[in-house]
Amino acid sequence: MEVNESEKRHLEGHTTAVEERITKIEERLTTIEDVLERVVAKKGTEIEESLHEKLSLLVPKVETLLASHQGETPNSSQLQDQCYPAQSSPKTIITFSTALIPSSSLNRQLSPAQTPPVVSTVLTSSSLTQQLSAAKTSPATVAVLTPSSSLNKQLSYAHTSPAIAAVLTPSSPLNQHLPLSQTSFVSVSALTHTSPSNKQPTTGDAMLTNCCEGKLPLVPEGPPALSIEGGPASSSPSIDSPKSLLEAAEKGDVAALRRFLAAGGRVNARNERGNTALHLAASNGRTELVDVLIANGAGVDRLGHQSRTPLHCAAANGHSATVARLVVAGAAVEARDAQGATAVALAARGGHAAALQSLLEQGASVDTKDVDGRTPLSHAVRGNFSAVVALLAEKGADVNATAEGEDTPLIDASKHGNLEIVACLLEKGANVNAAGRVGETPLLSATKQGNAELVACLLERGANVNTTDVNGETPLLVAVKNQKNDFVQLLLTKGASPTKKNNVDKSPLFVASKDSHVDILEILLEAVQESDRDEIGRSLRVAANAEVVWIFTDAACDVVLGEAGREALLASAADGRQEALRALLQLGVNANATDASRLTALHIAASKGHTSCVRTLVEAGAQVNVRKQYIVSYCDKFTDTNYYTPLHLAAMNGKRECVVARLDAGAQVNVKSRFGSTPLHLAARGGKRECVVALLEAGAQVSVTDKHHQTPLHVAAWNGNKECVVALLDAGAQINVKDRHGQTSLHLAARGGKRECVVALLEAGAQVSVTDKDDETPLHEAAWKGNNECVVALLEAGAQVNVKSRFGSTPLHLAANEGKRECVVALLEGGADATIRTNNGYSALDLARNFNQQDCRIEIERRMA
Repeated sequence: MEVNESEKRHLEGHTTAVEERITKIEERLTTIEDVLERVVAKKGTEIEESLHEKLSLLVPKVETLLASHQGETPNSSQLQDQCYPAQSSPKTIITFSTALIPSSSLNRQLSPAQTPPVVSTVLTSSSLTQQLSAAKTSPATVAVLTPSSSLNKQLSYAHTSPAIAAVLTPSSPLNQHLPLSQTSFVSVSALTHTSPSNKQPTTGDAMLTNCCEGKLPLVPEGPPALSIEGGPASSSPSIDSPKSLLEAAEKGDVAALRRFLAAGGRVNARNERGNTALHLAASNGRTELVDVLIANGAGVDRLGHQSRTPLHCAAANGHSATVARLVVAGAAVEARDAQGATAVALAARGGHAAALQSLLEQGASVDTKDVDGRTPLSHAVRGNFSAVVALLAEKGADVNATAEGEDTPLIDASKHGNLEIVACLLEKGANVNAAGRVGETPLLSATKQGNAELVACLLERGANVNTTDVNGETPLLVAVKNQKNDFVQLLLTKGASPTKKNNVDKSPLFVASKDSHVDILEILLEAVQESDRDEIGRSLRVAANAEVVWIFTDAACDVVLGEAGREALLASAADGRQEALRALLQLGVNANATDASRLTALHIAASKGHTSCVRTLVEAGAQVNVRKQYIVSYCDKFTDTNYYTPLHLAAMNGKRECVVARLDAGAQVNVKSRFGSTPLHLAARGGKRECVVALLEAGAQVSVTDKHHQTPLHVAAWNGNKECVVALLDAGAQINVKDRHGQTSLHLAARGGKRECVVALLEAGAQVSVTDKDDETPLHEAAWKGNNECVVALLEAGAQVNVKSRFGSTPLHLAANEGKRECVVALLEGGADATIRTNNGYSALDLARNFNQQDCRIEIERRMA
């Protein structure tokens, strides 16, 4: 349409008048927006509604002015081709519409390609129709601009904060410099009464579409945009937000849930674990919410976390009413989760009888196995849920169903000692003698569990009394080991054999004799048959004391005085069982009986270092045939593969009396083993202080070395035996002598980690920073092994913290490399330099990073910051 000069001047005059009126409107809007900002902060709903009402009255006036100024309006079909609300954000609270003037140069500049989501645009016949894509435009702003507005000189949309909508005039400077490419949070503007947008509002999920205003603090990096409810727009979910919907379901807020659904909220939205609102409601037994969700189209069989349906969730948590409601709504009762478990299995596993009942009433299977081959009954028995087991058994569950390589339900129940479940399973046909994964039967399990009633119940049901597991253990042998006298009596009356051996050749009689279970032994001997006399003799040979021997004598005197007695005498001498030895001698067993090697009991007792047995045998008339020194000499020559003499063995085992006896008889105190160890080395290593003192008093060399050039002080320090360390130091042990690796006792004590040994050595004058062949100090050893208390003690004694080994490593390098955080901290606090590098160029921080020692890395970085 062509415009002549007269009409143009008239139009410009009219435009000026319109702009003046708009300026006044802008001032009014500024006042209202200040109030609205306070409303947002206070969340004052009532005041907010009042302001919206005022704005709604103001908007038509602006529309009228725009209509008179604009000249022509877009048609409805054109708007439909140009408006892109399809991707509107579900979190939008306020939508966006813009009335643009046909002559606006903005048509050539506006590029919203990067604009965040949610826009509905009212366009005139402008070239903008080919450029504008609203796919990424975002919510929330109102402003009215005039040509004279100072805003035209300040406006940069690059970091625009909330509350702008633009009414642009042809002469507005904004038309020349407005880039919308990075515009954020843009929303409602004033619409003309003829605008098609009035008929076609944004199709996003907006709550308000025709009125809003806000403030435009154009600060480049201002505060985050605020929604109409206050707070950051990005963290304030809209009424149909999936997050809000899920929260309402989880909290049981029915009213909120209804509002969200009424506003178009997605009923099947999922949380980060993949669960829907129905999963959450079902898990918490919120039946009313379940009803609401189902009524609004929630999927009853949708899979959530671990491929579970809402029915799985309800059953697993024992919500029977919710289970019933879901089943009525058509939930699949045989659906399986990721582990192959059905709702029945989950209810059984949790011990939820009521929920299980609801499922079984709908015909759910009772024997469906999961991926491990376990049935619901297996789970219920493992959980010790008597009521659930009874319900499943009553509904026909297979009581003998067993997963491959596992125990039967009856064995599991026997292990729990649950008589009620055992009786129920037996009543329904459970196999009383079925063996489990290690050959264990219910009777063996019950015996181990120690339930006498359960054992009696199983025996009455026909359990095999002499059944064995893979180790050959019988119920009677188990009862003897556990000293269950009543079990022993019960099992014997049912035919248990007292002489049946296990896989290591031990019978109940043998164990009772060896362990001196006198009461049980008497019970067993009463049940022994004539054919068991060999086992009597074998058991006698391990008799631990005189009382046991006398019991055997009362039961089978001829056995005791025969070959079995001779073997028992020799065995008692070898094991040092003085009481049993004396009893056998008193019964008349020959004190000079010999073994196959023609060694008498006296020889054997002496060689083993059993001094008391030696004296008992001599007192009983054992013939020495030669002088006492011969026996001692023989004992000194009697060695093992390590060439340990009886004195070595006595010292190593802490047998002071034997040590003294050997020494009194002339044993060599400094005799060495194949590794060069003396009895003093062995006593010091084992922490046998009394033996150490006895040997030192007998003239043992205190600083004698073994093949490793280690003294008794070395081995005592390494093993952390402070009392022996002190005793050796008191005897004059050389404290700084080095072994073949150049290490002193302090090195070994630091490595061993016993602070008290380190302190004792330091107090006695040990060199704190002495180095070995690798130039490593005791501090290196302590740091390497992570012995923080030793690290601290050495630092307190003045150890050099940054000393380097021949590889360039400091103690800090070793601690960081091994991930010893406490040592790293102690060393850093003690002045360790974290910048020192090894010969290979690594710092302590490098080693901590390379070996993924994160705790050490953090500590070092913190100290270096």
